Amino acid sequence: MPNALLERLKTKKSIIGMQCFTGSAALVEIMGYSGFDWVSIDMEHTTISFADVENLTRAAQVSGMIPLVRVAENDPLLIGKALDCGAAGVIVPHIQSAADLKKALAAARFFPEGERGKCGQVRGSRYGADGVPWSKFWKQANDDVIVLPLVEEKEGIEALDEILAVDGVDVLWIGIGDLAQSYNVPGAPMTQEPLLSAARGAIAKARAVGKVLLAPSSPTHTHEYCRELLDMGFVGISYGTDTSIFRNVCRDAISLTK
Repeated sequence: MPNALLERLKTKKSIIGMQCFTGSAALVEIMGYSGFDWVSIDMEHTTISFADVENLTRAAQVSGMIPLVRVAENDPLLIGKALDCGAAGVIVPHIQSAADLKKALAAARFFPEGERGKCGQVRGSRYGADGVPWSKFWKQANDDVIVLPLVEEKEGIEALDEILAVDGVDVLWIGIGDLAQSYNVPGAPMTQEPLLSAARGAIAKARAVGKVLLAPSSPTHTHEYCRELLDMGFVGISYGTDTSIFRNVCRDAISLTK
């Protein structure tokens, strides 16, 4: 089966997701019912647990979203547990080389295509309740799993040709927070040099090999900035975090009293 994110792009000009920092299943459901395409359940910067991930993936699926888990690091155990909880895929931070990406892919796929540990009694394998034999299940799981590398350092941008050459990955995420720091312009948007040139180069390289890139709406979270990113050639936007969006609404409300 093709990448589920690419399937969305067959019927939409662009796709949009949001990061879940709160661990709230209600907010995840609201995202899905509002029309978001995916949710990134963040385990790198939050206190979200794997028990939380099970409920958050349920909330995403019932509301029509693709549940992705941003694991804390490129660790096979963390990647396997996220998928066992029912995630459709993983977002793997700090990918700086083809070797990094190949490690993540191996962790997300069952033998003989990878090294993911087998267990047929977890949510990710539907607890074995659908009666699909493992001889068929593992292959379908390997075909369907999404591994979304997060390229967020100068080293990753410089190694992008080799990263893009890795088979099995169609969508990549270009980060901005750490990327701006690594280019010594902390807090800068993607539209500021040297980030702008890096982004344009990355988009051109991805297009040349038939792959697509996502970008975050940070640091501004404005529609104007998101349109600039889409016009630049990104095909999807990660529209902030549930915490940042709620914070902005609170600030707007408080401004009424000033």
